[in-house]
Amino acid sequence: MDNVQEQPSVKSQETASNLEENPNSSIKEMVISTVVLILFTCASYSSFPLLTQYIHSCYWEVYSNGTHFTNNQSPCRANASDESNGMEVRVQQSTSFVILKLCLCLLVPSVFVNMFVGSYSDHIGRKALFLLPMLGCTCNYVGCLLVIKFHLNLNFLLIGILLEGFSGSTFAFVLASMAHAADVTKTHSARTLAIVITDCSLSIAMALGQIMTGFLIQKLDYFYASVIHTTLILLAIAIVIFGITETVKKKEVKELSPVVHLKKVFRFYFNKSRDNKRSILLVYVIIFALLSIGLSGKTTIEILYQLGRPFCWNPVKIGYYGAYSTVFMTICGLLAIKLGSKCVRVEILAVAGMLLQMGSLILEGLARTDAMLYSVPLVASISSVAVPVTRSVFSRMAESHEQGAIFSSMATVETLCAFIGSSTFASLYRATVGTMRGMAFLVLAAIAFIAALLTILGIVKLLRQPDYEPLQSPPEAQKDLGQVQYGTLRKGENNTPC
Repeated sequence: MDNVQEQPSVKSQETASNLEENPNSSIKEMVISTVVLILFTCASYSSFPLLTQYIHSCYWEVYSNGTHFTNNQSPCRANASDESNGMEVRVQQSTSFVILKLCLCLLVPSVFVNMFVGSYSDHIGRKALFLLPMLGCTCNYVGCLLVIKFHLNLNFLLIGILLEGFSGSTFAFVLASMAHAADVTKTHSARTLAIVITDCSLSIAMALGQIMTGFLIQKLDYFYASVIHTTLILLAIAIVIFGITETVKKKEVKELSPVVHLKKVFRFYFNKSRDNKRSILLVYVIIFALLSIGLSGKTTIEILYQLGRPFCWNPVKIGYYGAYSTVFMTICGLLAIKLGSKCVRVEILAVAGMLLQMGSLILEGLARTDAMLYSVPLVASISSVAVPVTRSVFSRMAESHEQGAIFSSMATVETLCAFIGSSTFASLYRATVGTMRGMAFLVLAAIAFIAALLTILGIVKLLRQPDYEPLQSPPEAQKDLGQVQYGTLRKGENNTPC
């Protein structure tokens, strides 16, 4: 096993050094990977809102005895009687049950796939890691096209979802993007910046996809919206094949045993020789797990919540809200990192973001008007900084030849927690939609509060490490980082001017 670990270190460093010697190559790789990321995310993150609304519309037709509603009409406003209200609750319950089945088929296989693909990519290269989830998503979108075009039974959606699940889904793609960003960056500060840029690109692409999906559903229909999603994925695949340079020199994998690669992925949390780092990682992996559960749970139920009473939003309104929410919180997060980090540690900003997220979830669960719902992103504001900060801590704890393994461990945790969050909150929403629709959001608020408390514990543990300064560059990179962010720093100076 030791031989397997040492060889990737030498090989990957050779490739990385070639990129580092030519800064333009690194910039080019980041630009190309960002374009791929935006194309993929526009398609993948807008497919879930499209599916949710399509399933919802199918059940409205079933429960209303075949009454057809146009794509820009909100069927829950058709009749305000008690009978109509009861029918709307049944539609919401049936839709959430189908979504629960889809989430299980997607996430259960993804959990196992993501345990290994990151570690294997340290040997076979990042291109394969990019292409695997993209091909799986293509299969899923083609399946959706067929179901929508020929009005097939909704259970046929499970076939494409399973294929995407066995490809690692979007979690494997994000893993590839993060590992690629780590490969092409020279210093820890540059790596942190690259990870933040990647997360911001994800947010921008999600916003574009949500607006695009709303208009496509209204102006065209569900079928043509799916055609465009599939086209975007195929374009992204072509760019990966012909545009992205392999950042890991391919080599023979001498040890193919999944057990060996499983140990590589999870040894960060059990290796006693890294006792100082291990204790920090154990705290942060729990934080990351709670954040992932909260994000997946909210994503699963939020569109259903907006489709139902008292909001009864149509696809365009849902798209506008999703884009406004994503862009506003991304901008606030970037400003917080850029300006706030000069005065306080970014981990403190992450705690503040989690507490604001808790407040926004309470407001969303109690919302009764559109104005209250539109206020939710205003309250959440800088909550988007929490995940990038956590990812950066993980990346800094690993060596350059271990980036695939560390991001694979994060992808595994993220996928497992997405499964837990999606299934738990879809079931909770289904059980409470007839009594208290916002109950699930109040539970999510409690999870955000626990994550904030644990982050405070993580900060204490970080500050007690004699050889580690949270999210600062190593000695050889401090001068460059200081010149970029704060002006030239001398050795021993405090790195927080305020």
